[in-house]
Amino acid sequence: MFSTRERLKRRTPEGGINRRDYIHLLVDEYYETSNLEAQQQVTANLANFAYDPINWQFLLQAKAHELFYEILQQSGQGVVDRLLVLHAIVGLTNIALHSAAAEFIDRSNGLTQLNELLKKHISDCEIVCNILTCLSFLLDEPRIKTLKQDASFSKLLSELQKSNNPRIANLATVLSEDLGR
Repeated sequence: MFSTRERLKRRTPEGGINRRDYIHLLVDEYYETSNLEAQQQVTANLANFAYDPINWQFLLQAKAHELFYEILQQSGQGVVDRLLVLHAIVGLTNIALHSAAAEFIDRSNGLTQLNELLKKHISDCEIVCNILTCLSFLLDEPRIKTLKQDASFSKLLSELQKSNNPRIANLATVLSEDLGR
């Protein structure tokens, strides 16, 4: 359920930490711990916060979108825990509708990164569906034209449209239609 500032204020106990500070603490905790389970919990919480647009400004201030992107970059360069990758793509997808986050993804070569992750995680329905959704949210970004013209991406999208998994096939079809193919 989407919140309002008044509702957040009512739900914060007297003397409790406010949402903005809490999100900053979560991002700091991710970087301060090497415990995988703790990092998974932090990224899950941040991805959940990204679901509600009222939190987007707090997440951007805390640079959570950069944390999500960093995890995805690390995944592209090697082995990263599946849950961290899943939480990162969910969080990035949730916040990608905010113009500042979308611009960050675009400027950071994120469309190419998402394409590479799509290839790497092709057998993981949850990750693939979130990548396709994120790409759909980024259709207005300038560099999407480069991805539209990428022959390997077009081929991959065609393969995904033929997937036995209806979620993947439907999302790939919608993205393809939105791209004008």
